[in-house]
Amino acid sequence: MASNELKIPFVYAGEVVSAAVVLPLLGMTVVGLRFWQRSSKRHKIGVDDWMILLALFPVVGMSICLIYGTAKHAIGYKSPPYPIQLASPKLTEFNETTPEQTIVFKMDWIIWILMIPANGLIKLSALVMYRRIFVIIKYSAFDICTIAMIVVCSLWTSGFWLAQIFGCGSGFYKPFGPLRDVASCDTNTRLSALMITDLITDILVWCLPIPVVWSLNMSIIRRLGIVGVMSMAALSLAAAIIRLIVQLEITGHGYFATADVNLTLTILLYWSLLESSIGLVASCLPTLHAMTKRHAIDHTISSLRRLFGSTTTTATSSGHNSRTMGLYLEDSKRPDPEGNPTNRNHYGSSELSRGGSRASDVESGKVSSEGKVYEVGL
Repeated sequence: MASNELKIPFVYAGEVVSAAVVLPLLGMTVVGLRFWQRSSKRHKIGVDDWMILLALFPVVGMSICLIYGTAKHAIGYKSPPYPIQLASPKLTEFNETTPEQTIVFKMDWIIWILMIPANGLIKLSALVMYRRIFVIIKYSAFDICTIAMIVVCSLWTSGFWLAQIFGCGSGFYKPFGPLRDVASCDTNTRLSALMITDLITDILVWCLPIPVVWSLNMSIIRRLGIVGVMSMAALSLAAAIIRLIVQLEITGHGYFATADVNLTLTILLYWSLLESSIGLVASCLPTLHAMTKRHAIDHTISSLRRLFGSTTTTATSSGHNSRTMGLYLEDSKRPDPEGNPTNRNHYGSSELSRGGSRASDVESGKVSSEGKVYEVGL
């Protein structure tokens, strides 16, 4: 496989550095805003919030590895000539290495160690958020499905993380040696399994709440808006698919291929960072809806309000009004002006639940669960 035979184009140092600088900064910004928004509204910081915060650290670590690799002219650069030339280029590439290639192999191994818990925590955070919002009846189908997916994602994270660390047994030096050492660990098979299952669990996690949202008592436009916002994390699927295509191509051609090793691995590392970063940022968007209520950006989002069918809803028994657009997922317990406690879980400006006990509630956009009446709005 020559260096220009990959279906996905190579990624060079400039693109790598740009992504490694911009994406973690963006991630830190949205995670910081998520915690600031919860604190300013005096909402309890949930398990899903802490999981996203923990996921931020390995994402930043991945970026540091990429920047270090480019600074050493290894990641994002063509492989330099091998110091020793054997009978054929394939034998040379399989049995020899260079200092730059060793750096790429080391950064590759470390980035996988960081990416697995990052992606696992992002998936688990989404699942915990779904349970906080949608699980009303214990042992319901959605309750069981989310618990099952939490178990699956937990096992996926721990299993592949340990497999990455101990994949070569006691030969911890092998991932950093020439390709003959890497091949002895069957690295390509393990990475292919990792990427395939990563993509499958991503699809399951991001699609899981769609049937629940679609069963809510609201207009189709509002339901589409909710699904759209919650599915923004699925943008990371594109990066996962591109990375998988490259990995399967590498596995198919085998270790005796003649591709540029450094640039080929750069593709995998670059798209891995994009997948984790996009998933991290997108998973924070639902809980940042409160930021859209600030007057400084009301004009900017006015067209989006019209697109998603935003409405002004009545939020409390005293007639307090709040204009909302988008998705706002919060847990809060706050007294009304008359001192009566209310339990509100905001999706838009209101709590979501399925079903309804009174015709008037259904007609007015309200639904009831366990004797509590909530408003539904987007």
